[in-house]
Amino acid sequence: MEQLAFVLAYALPALGAAFGIGLIGAAALNALGRNPEKLSDIRTLMITAIVFTDALAIIGIVVAFIARAS
Repeated sequence: MEQLAFVLAYALPALGAAFGIGLIGAAALNALGRNPEKLSDIRTLMITAIVFTDALAIIGIVVAFIARAS
């Protein structure tokens, strides 16, 4: 049972991050299709949003490891 809890605590943040990054990419492509001359601004905002999403996933994975160690 402990292994299942660890796997879920490890997998759910990764799944959420993957879903979030997909939504960020889709929104960025939509914005780029509407306003192609703003490529550098859209790219900068997209990368920033992806970094924040990955940070949340990393925090979730670290919490899973800490919970397993205790």
